[in-house]
Amino acid sequence: MASPASIAAMGLFMALQTNTNQTLTNPTPSDARMNQFEEPKGSSWRVFAVDTLPVGPLAIVQVEEVRQQNPPSSWAVSIVNRSFLPVESVTLAAAVVDSAGVVKAIQPLPAIKKLKPSQVQRRQMRIRVTVLAPTDRVVFFVDEVLSETTSFKAKPADVSGLIRLAALRLPVP
Repeated sequence: MASPASIAAMGLFMALQTNTNQTLTNPTPSDARMNQFEEPKGSSWRVFAVDTLPVGPLAIVQVEEVRQQNPPSSWAVSIVNRSFLPVESVTLAAAVVDSAGVVKAIQPLPAIKKLKPSQVQRRQMRIRVTVLAPTDRVVFFVDEVLSETTSFKAKPADVSGLIRLAALRLPVP
């Protein structure tokens, strides 16, 4: 049988061990602080997304260049409703950006209607507004949102600033 002194010493040791370091040393993927700077799945220097509505009900979760046997490629974007309420209408847009991050053209996608909570929608499209050069990039962003709680329209100046900053982080190789 253990003596009272050894039990007290063991209790003190366990208390000190659990209270020493309260910082997050092993973050989980669901930790919000770790996700705030994450790019959507599939991001590269060639195709990426900018978050024009960071606290809003929508998030772009995946972007993709869909290469085909015969050029030109088509481009895909997936968006999720992270709200508990449905979103009435969402308009996404694709910006064609040169290697310096300057917007050459913007092509709106058809509106997505009645996006339910936690629902993911994928849209695939071809760029038709301009001819893509080998160093051009495609950047997706949320252009307009209408819901019960939010009415949002992206400002072109803000979008171009976000695109320029993201283009600096993802330089052309």
